Amino acid sequence: MIAVSVVALIVAGIALVSNPMRGDTIEPKDNIGESPSGKRVKIEFLSGLMGFKSLNKFETAESKIYEFIDSTIQNSLTPSKEYDFNNNYTNKYSVKLSGEAGEQSYELYYDTLYDKAYIDKGDGIYEVSDDFARYIDSFLEHTNITVNIDDTDAAALFRKYGWTLDYRIGTKKVKFNSLKILSGFNPNDYYFAYNNELSKDIGLDMSGYSDSSNIDVEIYRIYESMPQEFYPIRNCRGIVIKSSGKIIGAFISAGRHDTFNACSLKGNGFEKVTGKTFNAWLANMVKSDDLEARLSQLEPEQVIKEYFAALNKKDDKTAAYCISKKTLMRGLSSNLENSELFNESLELPLKGAGNNLKSAKLLKAELFHVPDNYTKIFNITVNLKFKKEITISNGEQQRDCTMVYESPQTGWKIESIGH
Repeated sequence: MIAVSVVALIVAGIALVSNPMRGDTIEPKDNIGESPSGKRVKIEFLSGLMGFKSLNKFETAESKIYEFIDSTIQNSLTPSKEYDFNNNYTNKYSVKLSGEAGEQSYELYYDTLYDKAYIDKGDGIYEVSDDFARYIDSFLEHTNITVNIDDTDAAALFRKYGWTLDYRIGTKKVKFNSLKILSGFNPNDYYFAYNNELSKDIGLDMSGYSDSSNIDVEIYRIYESMPQEFYPIRNCRGIVIKSSGKIIGAFISAGRHDTFNACSLKGNGFEKVTGKTFNAWLANMVKSDDLEARLSQLEPEQVIKEYFAALNKKDDKTAAYCISKKTLMRGLSSNLENSELFNESLELPLKGAGNNLKSAKLLKAELFHVPDNYTKIFNITVNLKFKKEITISNGEQQRDCTMVYESPQTGWKIESIGH
C-alpha cells in the first residue's frame, strides 16, 4: 500500500467541492464565480518556459481550494537556510489568498531538479512539500476541472489504496474492441489491454466488456507522486473506467511521455503484476493477420528494407507493422495532453510530422553488434528528403537501427533508429 503523506491527509480531510470551473488569463472574473465567504485564490507563474501549461494565471473563488492552500502554507514551519533560486531549474510562482482579513501574498519556489519546494512568507523562507508545489503548478495546465469528487466511488477506491484524487481533469467516452486477442496495432486495443493487467491487480477485469461501446473514462489528478521506481517521473493521473456507472477498471498513469510509466493502485508495475516482460505477455495475446504473418518470416535486414520501402510509398500501415509494438506503445504518450488517454496517430521513426516526408531510401544495412539472441544492431545508410527540414536534415546519413525479436507470431521488428 502506498504511504499517505501528512500533506495528503490534509488534502483528504479538506474536501474539494465545486462546480466545473475555468481559469482564464484574459477575463478570469467571468469564470471564477463568487464565493459566499469572499475567499479567493490567485496563482501566477513567474518563470520563463511555460512547457505544457495552458495558462500563466489561475484564479478561483472555490473556498475549499483556498482552505487547503492556506492550511499548507501556515503549517510550513521549518525555516530553510540553504536554497538557491538563481538557476534555470527552479520555477517561481506568486500565490495570493484574499478574504475578509485582506490579502496575503506569498512566493513559491519549486526546484524541479532536486524536487524541493520553498515558501517565502515575507518573514523568511520555509520548506514545503514538493507535492504541494506540483499541486499549485497543475492548475496552470488543467483549465477545466471538477473538484466536487470527494464523495465519489472513484475517490473512495483510490483512497482505499492510499491515493488522493485532487480533482477530475476530464471525461471521455470510448469503445472497447478486443481486450483478449490483439493484432496489428490499434492504439485503443493495446492501451486498454495493457492497462487492464494493472486493473487486475486490484481485482478488476475489463476483458469481459470487449466490443462494448458504453464505456466512460474519468481522468483525475493525483496529489501524491508516482512510486519511487518510476523516479524522476512524479506527476500522475488516476484513470477510472466505467460501464453503466460501475467501475470496471482503474489504474495510475503518468501520461506523457511514456505509456509504460503506469502502475496499479497497489503501486505495482506491469512486470510485477503479470510476472512477464511486455514481449512475453504479447506472445500470449497477439494473433497475426496476413501482413504480420508474412513479415514474421523475414530476416532483420529484410524487415529494414520493408520499412523504408513502405515509408517511400507513404504506406504507413505496412511501416507500422515493421516497428516493435513496445516502441509504438511508448509513443502513444509522447507529448500527450493530460486531458487525453493516448495519441490516436502513431509515431514512425524518421517519418517526421504529418506528410512532410517526400522520399526515404535505404542504401545499405550492415550488422555490427549482436548483444544477445533477441537483439541485432545494424548500421544503416539512408537518403531522406523532406518538404521542409524541421528536426531531420535532407540527404544521405548514417543511423543505428536496433532490431528485436518480438515474438514467434510477429518475428523481428525495428525497436529504434538513432544516430
